[in-house]
Amino acid sequence: MKKYIWTVLVLCILAACQQPAIFENYKTIEKESWLINDTVRFQVDIPRSGEYDFNVGIRHTTDYEMANLWCFIQIKDSAQTILRDTLNIKIAEPDGRWLGKGNSMKTLETPSHIHMLNAGKYTFDIIQGMRTRSLNGIKNVGLVIRTKETNH
Repeated sequence: MKKYIWTVLVLCILAACQQPAIFENYKTIEKESWLINDTVRFQVDIPRSGEYDFNVGIRHTTDYEMANLWCFIQIKDSAQTILRDTLNIKIAEPDGRWLGKGNSMKTLETPSHIHMLNAGKYTFDIIQGMRTRSLNGIKNVGLVIRTKETNH
């Protein structure tokens, strides 16, 4: 019983240290096959100017055949593109062990850089950049945005 209480206490402390998400959404990839020209788009309202952490979330099955996933990210405000980034998401270890959480469907979030944004409406576009026509086994692509974490 003591071990259970300590485990719950540690989980509560860890959860308290993470900023709540101001935005979190996952889009379903049709037929679990992410085509090279398919853009996953998110419309986000940033409530106030400041620094934000962006995480790209991937949910995949064990049918995914690669050890990583390159993604291109583009952020636009109402007037222009303000940021382009490339993200290499590590999906599996060299020995084939999956890095995501879960059994037949794995979930992982990979941080992008911290960015300064003004309050307002933004469009986030995510495109797979793997040079293959379709990526099988990708169930969902997500975006999680939090205010920049401060030291606790």
